Amino acid sequence: MKRQNMQDERVLEQQRKVSSEVDGILMTVLLVSTLVQQFYLNAPFKQYAVEYICFLGISSYKLVRYITMGLDINSEGKRAKIMPLINSLVAGITVTVINGISNYTRYAEYYIEDGIGYFIAVLAVTFISATVFCFIVMSFINHLNKIKQDKIQKRLDKDEENQ
Repeated sequence: MKRQNMQDERVLEQQRKVSSEVDGILMTVLLVSTLVQQFYLNAPFKQYAVEYICFLGISSYKLVRYITMGLDINSEGKRAKIMPLINSLVAGITVTVINGISNYTRYAEYYIEDGIGYFIAVLAVTFISATVFCFIVMSFINHLNKIKQDKIQKRLDKDEENQ
Protein backbone atom coordinates (compact mmCIF):
# COMPACT_ATOMS: atom_id res chain seq x y z
CA MET A 1 0.00 0.00 0.00
CA LYS A 2 2.98 2.32 0.13
CA ARG A 3 2.88 2.77 -3.64
CA GLN A 4 -0.04 5.18 -3.28
CA ASN A 5 2.19 7.66 -1.42
CA MET A 6 5.02 7.42 -3.94
CA GLN A 7 5.10 9.95 -6.77
CA ASP A 8 6.65 9.70 -10.16
CA GLU A 9 10.13 11.23 -10.30
CA ARG A 10 9.16 13.28 -13.36
CA VAL A 11 6.27 14.85 -11.45
CA LEU A 12 8.53 15.66 -8.50
CA GLU A 13 11.13 17.18 -10.84
CA GLN A 14 8.50 19.39 -12.48
CA GLN A 15 7.14 20.47 -9.09
CA ARG A 16 10.63 21.41 -7.94
CA LYS A 17 11.24 23.30 -11.17
CA VAL A 18 8.04 25.32 -10.71
CA SER A 19 8.94 26.02 -7.07
CA SER A 20 12.38 27.20 -8.15
CA GLU A 21 10.88 29.51 -10.77
CA VAL A 22 8.43 30.94 -8.23
CA ASP A 23 11.34 31.49 -5.85
CA GLY A 24 13.24 33.43 -8.51
CA ILE A 25 10.21 35.55 -9.38
CA LEU A 26 9.51 36.31 -5.71
CA MET A 27 13.13 37.31 -5.08
CA THR A 28 13.10 39.60 -8.13
CA VAL A 29 9.83 41.24 -7.07
CA LEU A 30 11.14 41.80 -3.52
CA LEU A 31 14.33 43.39 -4.84
CA VAL A 32 12.54 45.60 -7.37
CA SER A 33 9.98 46.65 -4.75
CA THR A 34 12.74 47.61 -2.34
CA LEU A 35 14.69 49.57 -4.96
CA VAL A 36 11.63 51.41 -6.27
CA GLN A 37 10.50 52.41 -2.80
CA GLN A 38 13.99 53.43 -1.73
CA PHE A 39 15.15 55.40 -4.75
CA TYR A 40 12.11 56.33 -6.82
CA LEU A 41 9.58 57.00 -4.09
CA ASN A 42 12.13 58.19 -1.49
CA ALA A 43 10.22 56.20 1.11
CA PRO A 44 11.50 55.90 4.67
CA PHE A 45 13.18 52.60 5.53
CA LYS A 46 10.34 51.46 7.78
CA GLN A 47 8.04 51.42 4.74
CA TYR A 48 10.09 48.83 2.81
CA ALA A 49 11.88 47.15 5.72
CA VAL A 50 9.82 43.96 5.48
CA GLU A 51 10.67 43.45 1.79
CA TYR A 52 14.33 44.22 2.46
CA ILE A 53 14.58 41.85 5.42
CA CYS A 54 12.74 39.09 3.55
CA PHE A 55 15.04 39.46 0.52
CA LEU A 56 18.20 39.36 2.62
CA GLY A 57 16.87 36.56 4.82
CA ILE A 58 15.86 34.33 1.92
CA SER A 59 19.14 35.03 0.10
CA SER A 60 21.15 34.20 3.20
CA TYR A 61 19.14 31.07 3.89
CA LYS A 62 19.58 29.78 0.34
CA LEU A 63 23.30 30.49 0.41
CA VAL A 64 23.83 28.78 3.77
CA ARG A 65 21.74 25.76 2.72
CA TYR A 66 23.64 25.39 -0.55
CA ILE A 67 26.97 25.54 1.26
CA THR A 68 25.99 23.20 4.10
CA MET A 69 24.58 20.66 1.65
CA GLY A 70 27.73 20.87 -0.47
CA LEU A 71 25.90 21.99 -3.59
CA ASP A 72 27.98 23.89 -6.11
CA ILE A 73 26.96 27.55 -6.13
CA ASN A 74 28.96 28.21 -9.30
CA SER A 75 29.18 26.59 -12.67
CA GLU A 76 31.92 24.06 -13.18
CA GLY A 77 34.90 24.19 -15.48
CA LYS A 78 36.77 27.19 -16.81
CA ARG A 79 33.94 29.61 -16.08
CA ALA A 80 33.91 28.76 -12.36
CA LYS A 81 37.22 30.52 -11.78
CA ILE A 82 36.25 33.74 -13.54
CA MET A 83 32.64 33.94 -12.31
CA PRO A 84 33.45 35.78 -9.05
CA LEU A 85 35.20 38.48 -11.10
CA ILE A 86 32.33 38.77 -13.59
CA ASN A 87 29.73 38.80 -10.81
CA SER A 88 31.74 41.43 -8.93
CA LEU A 89 31.94 43.65 -12.01
CA VAL A 90 28.20 43.31 -12.65
CA ALA A 91 27.45 44.07 -8.99
CA GLY A 92 29.83 47.05 -9.07
CA ILE A 93 28.17 48.45 -12.20
CA THR A 94 24.70 47.89 -10.74
CA VAL A 95 25.55 49.60 -7.44
CA THR A 96 27.23 52.47 -9.31
CA VAL A 97 24.24 53.04 -11.60
CA ILE A 98 21.72 52.92 -8.76
CA ASN A 99 23.85 55.14 -6.53
CA GLY A 100 24.63 57.53 -9.41
CA ILE A 101 20.98 58.01 -10.29
CA SER A 102 20.04 58.45 -6.64
CA ASN A 103 22.84 60.95 -5.94
CA TYR A 104 22.27 62.95 -9.09
CA THR A 105 18.53 63.31 -8.46
CA ARG A 106 19.19 64.41 -4.87
CA TYR A 107 22.25 66.62 -5.37
CA ALA A 108 22.06 67.78 -9.00
CA GLU A 109 22.30 71.46 -8.08
CA TYR A 110 25.60 70.88 -6.27
CA TYR A 111 27.06 68.92 -9.15
CA ILE A 112 26.04 71.60 -11.64
CA GLU A 113 27.42 74.34 -9.41
CA ASP A 114 30.74 72.62 -8.59
CA GLY A 115 31.21 70.82 -11.88
CA ILE A 116 30.49 67.33 -13.08
CA GLY A 117 33.99 66.17 -12.15
CA TYR A 118 32.95 65.52 -8.55
CA PHE A 119 30.06 63.40 -9.73
CA ILE A 120 32.35 61.31 -11.93
CA ALA A 121 34.86 60.96 -9.09
CA VAL A 122 32.11 59.75 -6.75
CA LEU A 123 30.99 57.23 -9.38
CA ALA A 124 34.55 55.97 -9.85
CA VAL A 125 35.09 55.51 -6.11
CA THR A 126 31.70 53.82 -5.79
CA PHE A 127 32.44 51.43 -8.64
CA ILE A 128 35.87 50.47 -7.33
CA SER A 129 34.65 50.05 -3.75
CA ALA A 130 31.58 48.01 -4.69
CA THR A 131 33.53 45.79 -7.08
CA VAL A 132 36.33 45.07 -4.62
CA PHE A 133 33.91 44.45 -1.75
CA CYS A 134 31.76 42.10 -3.84
CA PHE A 135 34.85 40.25 -5.09
CA ILE A 136 36.11 39.70 -1.54
CA VAL A 137 32.71 38.49 -0.31
CA MET A 138 32.17 36.21 -3.32
CA SER A 139 35.68 34.79 -3.06
CA PHE A 140 35.10 34.02 0.64
CA ILE A 141 31.78 32.33 -0.13
CA ASN A 142 33.36 30.32 -2.93
CA HIS A 143 36.16 29.28 -0.57
CA LEU A 144 33.64 28.06 2.03
CA ASN A 145 31.76 26.21 -0.69
CA LYS A 146 34.96 24.56 -1.95
CA ILE A 147 35.90 23.44 1.58
CA LYS A 148 32.49 21.79 2.06
CA GLN A 149 32.63 20.09 -1.34
CA ASP A 150 36.12 18.75 -0.63
CA LYS A 151 34.92 17.44 2.73
CA ILE A 152 32.01 15.64 1.10
CA GLN A 153 34.27 14.25 -1.64
CA LYS A 154 36.70 12.89 0.96
CA ARG A 155 33.84 11.24 2.82
CA LEU A 156 32.56 9.65 -0.41
CA ASP A 157 36.06 8.44 -1.29
CA LYS A 158 36.43 6.94 2.19
CA ASP A 159 33.05 5.19 1.86
CA GLU A 160 34.11 3.72 -1.50
CA GLU A 161 37.35 2.41 -0.01
CA ASN A 162 35.49 0.73 2.86
CA GLN A 163 33.15 -1.16 0.52
